[in-house]
Amino acid sequence: MVLPPLALALEVFGWSGYAAAQLRRMTRPIPRLLAAYGVWLGTSALLTLDVAAVAGASVGADAAGRHPPARRWHLGAAMLGANTGSLLLPFSNLTNLVLVGATGIGFASYVAASAAPQFAAAIAVGAMLVWRAHRSGDLPAADDVPGEALAPARVAGLVAAAGAGGAIAFGLLGLDMALPFAAASGLLTAGVVAAGRARPRDVVRSLPIGALLLVAAAAALYGPLSSWAEALPHPGGGASGLAEALVVGGTAAALVNNLPAAALGAVWLGHVSPSVVVAYLVGTNVVAVATPHGSAATMLVRAGAHRQGVHLPAAEHVRDAWRYAVVGGLAAIAALALTRG
Repeated sequence: MVLPPLALALEVFGWSGYAAAQLRRMTRPIPRLLAAYGVWLGTSALLTLDVAAVAGASVGADAAGRHPPARRWHLGAAMLGANTGSLLLPFSNLTNLVLVGATGIGFASYVAASAAPQFAAAIAVGAMLVWRAHRSGDLPAADDVPGEALAPARVAGLVAAAGAGGAIAFGLLGLDMALPFAAASGLLTAGVVAAGRARPRDVVRSLPIGALLLVAAAAALYGPLSSWAEALPHPGGGASGLAEALVVGGTAAALVNNLPAAALGAVWLGHVSPSVVVAYLVGTNVVAVATPHGSAATMLVRAGAHRQGVHLPAAEHVRDAWRYAVVGGLAAIAALALTRG
């Protein structure tokens, strides 16, 4: 509820334009694409994948310039970065919060288990992105020189970063991680409304009605999910258990969506080790990118691309995205198997 208004406020204050301007200072196309991917990894980890996905559509289009194929590559980088970077912290993705809350894992224990698979998945997906983009030849150099960044954009970015830092501190102290984000979102949202840059109804319209409906649907399905979960063999703590959790989480997310998949995991996993929870989340966060409806971030980027005049066909997404899902999922699960306690 608080993060979409935060994304709206960042957009109104010009943060997207600021980010795009910095990226377009890099005239070499492949480094610019890789830098954009890194921005969305970091934004997703610290400000959640929803903020990364909302901002990624407009920044991706601006950073790519006027070349249509380059726009598609940058929007793809935003989609991949938002999804792949959402594993690191408990608040990076709503799916993480659902599983962490249901299984009773502490903040530090979760991060200790998620760090290695997060970096492995990020590197593997980034390498695949760069390799495929280089082979395509669809990335020209920047076609103009960006202007100077506005001070409000930098200030808004610092406020949002402070909210993320506060959420990390609250998590380590065992407090409610939503409160610092709510404070940052409230401050920035009040600022854009008071300045006349946005109307209250714009803030209301920014709320993710589709995602909220998915949450409600997952809650309504809690009973049937319990029955289905009982039919699944409970994963052990070994390598086979990690693989089982990955396959179940990834399959459920790719077929339906990662929010109902998280609800299934909350019922199925119970009190398991942090490594098994992270393995399941690799499926719901990384493997979920294989389908257009697998995660909220993918749907948000696709919707934003449509508003930017860039069409991303569903069939084309399925044809290409499975490569990233497989590479990222395998890299993450291998790192998790090697580093689990």
